[in-house]
This record gives sequence, C-alpha cells and structure tokens, in this order.
Amino acid sequence: MSSRDQVDSLLAIIKEAAYNALDEYETYGTPAPNLDSLEPHPLDVADDKLRLKKIISKLEGACDQLCTILAPPSHTVMNRAQDFGWACLRVSVRQKIADELAQHPDGLHVDELSKKVNVHPMKLASILRVLAARHCFREVLPNSFANNRLSMNLVSDHSVSALVNLVTEEGQRSALALSDYVVDPEYGYSLDISKAVFQYRNKDVMPKGLTFYEWLQSSEQKERRQVMMKAMIGMNLVIGSLSALHAYSWSTVKSVCDVGSGMGGFSRSLLEMYPMIHVTQFDLPQTLELAKKVGISGSDEQAILILKSVREAMGPGSRALIREWDDINHLREACVTLNSDDHVLHHMSSTKGTYSEGMDVAPEPMLPNYGVGKIRLYHQDLTMMMCYNTKERTVGEMIALGEKAGLRGLKIFDLAEMCLIEFDKVD
Repeated sequence: MSSRDQVDSLLAIIKEAAYNALDEYETYGTPAPNLDSLEPHPLDVADDKLRLKKIISKLEGACDQLCTILAPPSHTVMNRAQDFGWACLRVSVRQKIADELAQHPDGLHVDELSKKVNVHPMKLASILRVLAARHCFREVLPNSFANNRLSMNLVSDHSVSALVNLVTEEGQRSALALSDYVVDPEYGYSLDISKAVFQYRNKDVMPKGLTFYEWLQSSEQKERRQVMMKAMIGMNLVIGSLSALHAYSWSTVKSVCDVGSGMGGFSRSLLEMYPMIHVTQFDLPQTLELAKKVGISGSDEQAILILKSVREAMGPGSRALIREWDDINHLREACVTLNSDDHVLHHMSSTKGTYSEGMDVAPEPMLPNYGVGKIRLYHQDLTMMMCYNTKERTVGEMIALGEKAGLRGLKIFDLAEMCLIEFDKVD
C-alpha cells in the first residue's frame, strides 16, 4: 500500500471513528461536551464505556499513525523525547493548581495564581503552557489560565488526581533510572521482586531486599498508601474495569470471593447490580481495614498456585472467568475474583494462528494492536517492570498459565484494555 493509499485509508478511519464517538455521547441524551466544559458528561461516569473506548482506540491510533507517516522522523522523535507533560501534571497535582482555578471559573493571572500555589509566576506560566497546548487547562488571556474538561480531573478530590500522583512519583521518577538499571550487573538481569527499578533508584535510602509493597506498608509511607488506594479507584475509572459487569451473565453466580479485592470497588458495584450474590473480599488485613472505611501482583509461579487453588474449588460443569490478571475466576456455584492489574497486551505483528485471534484487530493500515490507541497498556507493562520486576501478560500467556493449572481456555471477551477469558476444568 502506497503512502497516499495509507493516508486515504487512515483519514476514512478517523472520520468514521470521530462520528461514531459523537453518536456514543449523544446516546446519553446530550451532545459530546466542549473542551471548555467544567461539568462531566453522563458517559464520563458511566460503568460501561466499552463501545466508546474501542472507538477511541481506533481514533487515537489512526491519528498518531497519520501524523507519523507525514511528519519528518526527526520531528516525531524529538516530540517524544522532549515530552515534559508528566512533570507538569505532577506539579499541578502537588500544588493543587486545578483546585485554585476551580474558585475562578473565568481564569486567573499567573501573578495571582502564583501566590496561592507557591510557584514563581514565570515558572508557573511555562508549566501551564505545556499543559494547555495539550488541552489540559486553557489560556483565556495572555498569562491567565482557567480549568477545562481535562484539568477538572486534576482537582484533589478526583481519583484520577491521585493516579497522576502515583504514576508520576513511583513510575516516571523511577523511569529516569531505567537506562542505568538495565545494564547494572546486580539489578539489570535479576527478576527478584526486590530488585526492580524502584529499588535501584532508592537503593541509597531504603533497606536492601525490601519489596515495593513492604516499603509501602512501612510507617513512614502512610501518605503514599493513601494515595495508592485512591489511585486504584482512578485506575478502575480510566480502564473501565466495570465493563466486566456487563460482558458476562452474572445471574447464574451465587457467591463471589474477590481475591486481591483492594478497596472493594468491583465487589460493591457487583452487589449493586446483583444483590442476591454473596461476596467475600480477600486481601491483606490492612487493605481490608481501609476498604471497610470506604464502604497481587506476582510471578507466574504464584499465579499458577492461585489458579490451581481455584481449580480445586471448581465443581463439575463449573466455569472460571478470568479478567486477565485482574482475574475474575468465577464458577456457576461460586465466583473467585483475582485482582492485580487490569491490562492485557497485544502483539504488533500478525496474530493469525495465535490465541490473540479472539481479540479485536485494528483495520489496515493501522498496527493490528491499534498502536498509540493502546499505548497505555505498554506503559503499564513498564510500570509493572519498574515497580515489581514483573510484566503484564498477553492472552496467550494467560491461557498458558491456565493450562499449567489444569484449566482449558474456552472463550475470549475483548474489553479494550482488559479481556475476560472463560475456562473450564480439565480432568
């Protein structure tokens, strides 16, 4: 396919996806919101955004591929190398810039805003311009800024604000050490959970041999624990984890054991839809205490051990439904939910003849995995490596884990950033 043919095809994909997205917003009885809007659209807070997420994956992937085809390579490479957006978002969250601007819907000059957020006005303007250029905040007059649809997610009581705090601290700041870490003779080739990039970056200030979760449970990290708990609520919102409630018939389930339940967001939502189901939350004692006030990641060996335990609990005719490794294992008489991370990786080469055939494939000439339309999956894969020295899994890898535990893959449900895999018990 020539470059001109690729451009024509991508433009057609973009146009179709854009209008499909508009239609999706309008199904909720109101048009798609303007970027300047300060109120959430009903679709923003809906449990099931799966159709929109799939549309946006196609739109984002096609737009990025179109720009990459037509722009000079040096232009594109430097755009990516010099992206300081994450650092500017971190300043905004830590200094509660969106909170202050919420008191001034028409905008505030940086000279006044500077006094409230304790950042020099010149530096504050530079930070806000980087964000406003990507449509987070808006410059309403020269050097005067106001909130908009994106920046309202950075207000401190919003769970996505906590998620930004988490990923920019434990993730992006650790990433600064990545190039040194991967060639370090002690850390770089180790898969020990206590020798991830996070420990390498902090090796001079934290005890050796401590895992990320052990560090997080120390008395000095109370604030980080609170940030992480709130961030997990934001993570579920971003990835649309509650789509799993609509993708499978839960009406045949009598009981659920939510393993690695965290704050219990999934369990509570499940009970709201199916109050007849008996739900048991299973997690670390300190996590469950926090969950009560609000209302595992691991190696293949640990995953197989858990799956074998699930298999032993399954009766004749039972099914296990695993939400990749946020895993939902659920049986007709009992349901087990294994929670860790909510992403499933897709290969960027042809997937014919592989387990990934059950997943959505982007139309040509897009990358089969939607490219930038699914980039957060690969960023999360790096986050898992940097914090826990592990990885996200592909569909094939998850099915292979099931097989090692005596479970056979039956059906795949593509949920955009997640997937559901239905298993039965192999005798």
